[in-house]
Amino acid sequence: MKELIVSALKDLEDVFALYGEGYLYRGQNHHYLKNGNVSISTSFSRQGCIPPQMLKWSHYARSVIRAFGGPTNYHDVELEFSQAVLQHYGWRSFYVDLTKSAYVACWFAANKYEERRTIHTCEDLDERGVWLVHKEAEFSPKEGVAHLYIIDTLVLASLNVKVHDLTVLAGDEGILRYSAQQACLAGHLDDVLPAQSIAVHLTVSCEVLKEYYELGGYDTVEKLFPNRKDDFLYNSLLHIPWERFGTETIFPTYRRGLDLPEYDAVYRKRLPSDVVLYTKMWIADKRESSIFEKIPFYKMPELMYYCNSAEIDSLSEIDKILSNHDGFVVELNGIIHIPENPDSLEFEKGVYVRKIGGSLVSVEGLYVEHPGHMVQGIGTFQGWIYDSSTTPWTRVSHEQECPCNNDIRHTLQFSLLNRLNESLCDNEMRKVDSLNYIHKEIDN
Repeated sequence: MKELIVSALKDLEDVFALYGEGYLYRGQNHHYLKNGNVSISTSFSRQGCIPPQMLKWSHYARSVIRAFGGPTNYHDVELEFSQAVLQHYGWRSFYVDLTKSAYVACWFAANKYEERRTIHTCEDLDERGVWLVHKEAEFSPKEGVAHLYIIDTLVLASLNVKVHDLTVLAGDEGILRYSAQQACLAGHLDDVLPAQSIAVHLTVSCEVLKEYYELGGYDTVEKLFPNRKDDFLYNSLLHIPWERFGTETIFPTYRRGLDLPEYDAVYRKRLPSDVVLYTKMWIADKRESSIFEKIPFYKMPELMYYCNSAEIDSLSEIDKILSNHDGFVVELNGIIHIPENPDSLEFEKGVYVRKIGGSLVSVEGLYVEHPGHMVQGIGTFQGWIYDSSTTPWTRVSHEQECPCNNDIRHTLQFSLLNRLNESLCDNEMRKVDSLNYIHKEIDN
């Protein structure tokens, strides 16, 4: 690895002229060493993994990619594509960010990331006070020197480290963050980028870095972090419902369902209906005089929705329920945003299973209509039909089946049955009474 100190724009341009095709770039505020080698680590290596949050982020990453032109099958979304969303919109991954643009690398080297928690005092649809906790993010110019790394892609290939070009994920509408940053991902990696892949380490004056990236037109944060109007993935993630937390505050307090850094947070005194403020509630507790009144409810953690698979397993415990009842409900303690319907105020809350004749069973999504802070309606989506006499259950064509072409919604709904069956087999469901059961991980 070459070590260079650069203090003039012309010298920096000369270096980049020597390392063009076959090389990628990375900019950092600081230079790190581990056991005497350059240490460029993954965000997972630095910050660790929180499995429940990881599963939720991964679900929404795959969902928004699929919704906006990705693979038809949610489970076919490649790991690096979902990791791209995680990495660039606020979570962690097993990959290291690189860029095809020397301008972009210089910008990240010369600007330092900062974030802070802010509380917006707003009014809900009933003009009552609420607190929204935002993670506001910004970049500010760094003083002194910063660091650039020129990465040899041939060396990465020889070490079996893949490079994934994220610019191929560009959408037809607006511009995505990783496209704006000309981003690539190297990995996945257990810890750090192989030190032998770093061809050059440059220590550069921040004034020179600024001169250079401004030549490329990168004069505002928005050039690298497009706002929510232009970046449809960012906008979709921002539509995930807010969740109430805590109890001892003047006003009800909410945080984002995904803890997204916001570079364009705007204060709004009166919140519109599409800012959904969810307070935990159970349909099971309010089902008198409804179609659900005399069937059992199984309360499950929202996490179970994200622990999904495309497999159809044996449902021996579910079969036992249906031998005693005409139907049942699996209800989650959270609500699920559907990216394919960005303007809808209907959110999934579980699954309703009902017999429709003989061995046929309809598996339907349970939903709530939730403008702002209010639950305005409860219902079920048309479902898919299965023959429960087979092991595993077999989907059948039927006049009552949902005609939509969104297979993934139905696949994820069915996956909840797998999770319930496993929980029953593992004695994780506590019986409250003959019509109410609750998972051991739920307080009430």
